[in-house]
Amino acid sequence: MLNEESKVLLIINPTAGKKKSKNNIEEIVTLLKKYYHNVTPLITNAKGDATNFVNSEARNYDMMICCGGDGTLNEVVSGLMSINYDIPIGYIPAGTTNDLARTFNIPKDIKKSIKFIYNGKLTYHDIGIINDKNYFSYVSSFGAFTKVSYATPQWLKNRLGHFAYILDGIKSVGDIKPYKVKIKTEEFEIEDEFIFGSISNSLSIGGILQLNKDEVSLNDGKFEVLLIRNPHNPLELRGILYGLIHKKYDKKYILFSKVKHIFFEFERDTDWSCDGEYVNLSKVIEIKNCKNAIQFIR
Repeated sequence: MLNEESKVLLIINPTAGKKKSKNNIEEIVTLLKKYYHNVTPLITNAKGDATNFVNSEARNYDMMICCGGDGTLNEVVSGLMSINYDIPIGYIPAGTTNDLARTFNIPKDIKKSIKFIYNGKLTYHDIGIINDKNYFSYVSSFGAFTKVSYATPQWLKNRLGHFAYILDGIKSVGDIKPYKVKIKTEEFEIEDEFIFGSISNSLSIGGILQLNKDEVSLNDGKFEVLLIRNPHNPLELRGILYGLIHKKYDKKYILFSKVKHIFFEFERDTDWSCDGEYVNLSKVIEIKNCKNAIQFIR
């Protein structure tokens, strides 16, 4: 059971979002020590550092706290999954989008998010794995809007925050390309042209798409799969976008399902986003649900 004597490993990404964690590292550590007496902060300097910290240090601690964006949290989760170590994760959202924080209703304010962690409960959460290699905590996607999460310039994210994603999302609409793909799950098999696909375990996807609360469970061993067929003209595309915004899915264009396991076979290499970070994947992709794999404090 977690208490004031629990040993806490704090991983901070000082460059996440508007760099608010960089400017508040001392404050974050001081605030945490009001609740936990033994806090060890580690600061990331490069991509992959958070995973390396987890791999080398996690077994010496009772809980972990991640201060950063969705990408930093992904690295922490990936580290724990790779060493198969069960330890609770607290999250101080400091990124631009913070999708999982939106799902968990974690406050953006640092002081409030730390108090949220202290008062939170331990909840197991499903995790995804792609081709038995890449983990994701809340979403993996391809196609339209996918590039927005990892290609939007950091300076634009820092200056405009979440609005930067909206701007780049609108811009990407004019560059939509269909992907011909075969898809197989325990629920359905289909071959068609799609402009977007997401496999998620979250209410918020890329800060742009929102799913209904009654459609999403975070620990049922299933993902929410959202697939958008290729529209034939701009009017159809506008109808699709309207439906996504208002959460009214036209089954002619939008396929929504819940699955444990999914295969994709593309005609060509496809760019994917994994928790907002670019992942280079092959034409054949297998995604599995790791049920109740990670403990989050929420």
